[in-house]
Amino acid sequence: MTMPNERRWAVENTGRFLVDLLNPKQTPRVPSAIRKEAYRCLKHYPGKYHMELAAEQAPGVFGDWDAELKNDNEVQDEITSATEASKQCGEDPG
Repeated sequence: MTMPNERRWAVENTGRFLVDLLNPKQTPRVPSAIRKEAYRCLKHYPGKYHMELAAEQAPGVFGDWDAELKNDNEVQDEITSATEASKQCGEDPG
């Protein structure tokens, strides 16, 4: 059975994976079409605020942080920063 903190971890690590796909230095040889799709997925991906709100409103689904997962706030900050930077630069990955 998936626990709420595991579900939240999965959502946040998926976001980190998508951010990594946008960075050619971290993921060289990734086709342009994959980078573009990762960008489209991240465009409306839940940031830190929305994940915290989800945990409050649906604790049985996303629950509270466990002590060892607190550092994943950095993941949400990274996702938010990457998508905001792309928007401000008007970049379309690829």
